[in-house]
Amino acid sequence: GEVSLQHGGGFASVRSASLPLGAPRARACVIEVFGDGKRYKLNLRTDEPFDGVAYQAMFGPVPGEWTVLRLPLASFVPTWRGRPVAGVSAFRPERLRQLGLMIGDRQAGTFALALRSIALE
Repeated sequence: GEVSLQHGGGFASVRSASLPLGAPRARACVIEVFGDGKRYKLNLRTDEPFDGVAYQAMFGPVPGEWTVLRLPLASFVPTWRGRPVAGVSAFRPERLRQLGLMIGDRQAGTFALALRSIALE
């Protein structure tokens, strides 16, 4: 894809449909990705609303090779539209409903991120 800064842009994202994805005893999210050297965010959502709170963790895969990353669930920060939200409870893995990927932080230009697998463990 390509991130444009025109018209208030600066990010691109994709997310899954809402599904029962919970894993009660999970402690981390493990992803296998092929990156381009840019920084990305993994978004986890526990609620149904389209525009609700997302729990985010940033990652920067090694460019040009498949990389397995383990993101501790305790490191996910509650956000709303990319901004931290105070007073929200910690992520509860048993309530996971949606997964999403995002490139933001006004990283203009082309990007490429491939995802081979994602799992809660």
